[in-house]
Amino acid sequence: MVGTRPTVLGLSIRNALFASLLPMSMAFAANAMADEAKAEEKPMETIVVTASALKQSAPMAETAQSVDIIDRSEIEMRDIQKLDETFRYTAGFTSPYGADNDAEWMYIRGFEPSVLLDGNRLYKEGFFAWTVETFGLDRVELIKGASSVLYGDAMPGGLINAVQKKPTDMPQGNIHVAGGNKDYLELGADVSGWVNADGSQRYRLVAKVDQSEGELDGTESDRVYIAPSYTIDFSEDTSLTLLSTFLKDDGVPQNGFFPVYGSRFELPNGETIDPSTNYGEPDEDKFEKTQFSLGYQLRHYLNDTWTLKQNANYAHTDLDLYSSSAYGSAWDVNADPYTLNRYTLINDGTVESFTIDNNATAEWQNDKFENRFLVGVDYQNHVNDFKGNGLGVWVGTVDALNPTYGNVSDLTSSLYDNEITKNQVGVYSQFHTKWNDSWLANVGARYDWFDVENKGQFEDAIDDGQFSWNASLMYQADNGMSPYVSYSESFYVMSSLNWQTNKLYEPVESSQYEVGMKYTPEWMNGYINLAWFDLEQKAALTSALTDNGVLYQQQDEQNTQGIEIEAKVKATDNLSLTANYTYLDARSGANDSRTVMVPHNMASAWAHYDMAGLGIDGLTLGAGVRYTGASVDSVARSNSSDWSLVVDPLNYSVSSYTVWDAMASYAFSSKLSLQLNLNNLADKEYVVGCGSGTCYYGESRRISASLNYSW
Repeated sequence: MVGTRPTVLGLSIRNALFASLLPMSMAFAANAMADEAKAEEKPMETIVVTASALKQSAPMAETAQSVDIIDRSEIEMRDIQKLDETFRYTAGFTSPYGADNDAEWMYIRGFEPSVLLDGNRLYKEGFFAWTVETFGLDRVELIKGASSVLYGDAMPGGLINAVQKKPTDMPQGNIHVAGGNKDYLELGADVSGWVNADGSQRYRLVAKVDQSEGELDGTESDRVYIAPSYTIDFSEDTSLTLLSTFLKDDGVPQNGFFPVYGSRFELPNGETIDPSTNYGEPDEDKFEKTQFSLGYQLRHYLNDTWTLKQNANYAHTDLDLYSSSAYGSAWDVNADPYTLNRYTLINDGTVESFTIDNNATAEWQNDKFENRFLVGVDYQNHVNDFKGNGLGVWVGTVDALNPTYGNVSDLTSSLYDNEITKNQVGVYSQFHTKWNDSWLANVGARYDWFDVENKGQFEDAIDDGQFSWNASLMYQADNGMSPYVSYSESFYVMSSLNWQTNKLYEPVESSQYEVGMKYTPEWMNGYINLAWFDLEQKAALTSALTDNGVLYQQQDEQNTQGIEIEAKVKATDNLSLTANYTYLDARSGANDSRTVMVPHNMASAWAHYDMAGLGIDGLTLGAGVRYTGASVDSVARSNSSDWSLVVDPLNYSVSSYTVWDAMASYAFSSKLSLQLNLNNLADKEYVVGCGSGTCYYGESRRISASLNYSW
């Protein structure tokens, strides 16, 4: 008998079948009990779905945690072109690494979030990250803070769920042409229609091509995106939606890493470095990515009580990255600040991901209680196979004020193989009840089995399990005030190597306490939310120095406490207002020092006015302001040879900044409209943050005009 080793695909199918059958068997077993009790219950009122990432239909006002939703109208109004632009007007959000054309930089409450695509976990380790195209999105949902009960391993910042456009109930279409500064050009189409006479089969095709220059000299990006989808309503109770996407990026990456001297501080002779300076190799650097996904969403109403759902997605990414950048010797007082060390990073390989989630939801009520019960099982498999050279290799020096190009080394010998496999199987349940239309309680629990293995040059493996839970209580008063308290946990399993030890990282655990008030009075069309939170991460990945001044990465504790105030109000039929304020106190390490690049204070506001209220039909104006307070750097330079990571906020703070945005649109008819957007209206030059001796500039002024024809 010949033995065979199971393939990755074979293991995925086997686990997927197991994951598909388990919740179904639980659902049918519970269904008999539900049917028996249903005769004595009142019919349940329809509950409005607000955030699909919660996996249960629940109004935002009845959710005892901070949730934000950016819908399609807001994406278009603010001309959001990248996922990390989505939450610029959301409390608790920062993007501390400035503008980038090959990565998304998002921090929520001082931590990175995890990203989902229609509820399916997307892989991200280093530069191997799935790119979300905002033109293909219907909305973006954000659940803030530790949230592992529903999806398994997740970063402590929360969950961002990108919801793709799907076939609409009625035929519609849109043609979109846009252009602007930085050689920006875009052509897009979005068409949805019926396949048969009764509309039980529908399609949608979303496609776009674009090009633009980057923030740095010699950088650029070209993109092709196609996303067809197809929905089949087999009956009133059963529906299947097939989803697919294809994206191809081809360009020169913009590595906006600037030395602290020349950006935050002047150079010895008073010079500053132009924010468009490129310390890479524009003729050699490249960012080529091809990704595609295939998935489906299956929903079946078993009866008036039970709903069964199954979501699955396969994603493939092929990345070829050659990226050069330069850094100053921030810890060496004798180093020449005009001479920078140049490094080249190479990553060439693929990521294959398969995810499947199955759940069953029961909804029932009696005289005093409205109940929802969710039970499910999911499975994830991610395989990252690539050649790389870790954090990059030194390839010489470059002049800080006058970089030259063309001195390219052969780095083939610096590459080594990496094959990292990550598997996760989780079972979860959550129970929500509402008593006397006033008290709402929720409790959920989950257990995950996971393993991570590196089969490349540096072999290592982790095989473990993790329990997570959450609980909350809310009281809804007649005056619209809803105070609440909640607790939640999360864990994250990094599938990348620690480049200092060549070992896999240990799992990172997080927990969050949140106390808040949601105010939705009848006299106001909108809401005001207030939340205090305490978010703690154990074994967080932070930067530290050895005794000889060498920077390395270590796992350390990090804690963030803060207050968020958010308001969204439609003040009149024509005027809409959004405003928020955030206070963050982020601390790291044994000495409890301020976390690098996390500001204490942030605020933003956006006003949107339909000029029809003043008799000017078709014209709409909008304006917004974003304020980010001072943050701290991880490097302090003194007059002696003593360099330290101990930060003095008064002497080593990174200055606050304020940025203005504006838009105007005019509808020539119900079908044809023109829109103008200006981001960073005043073209303000500012540093968004500094860490480990490197600083990052914010995005320069971006001007775009778009012509839209809809039917």
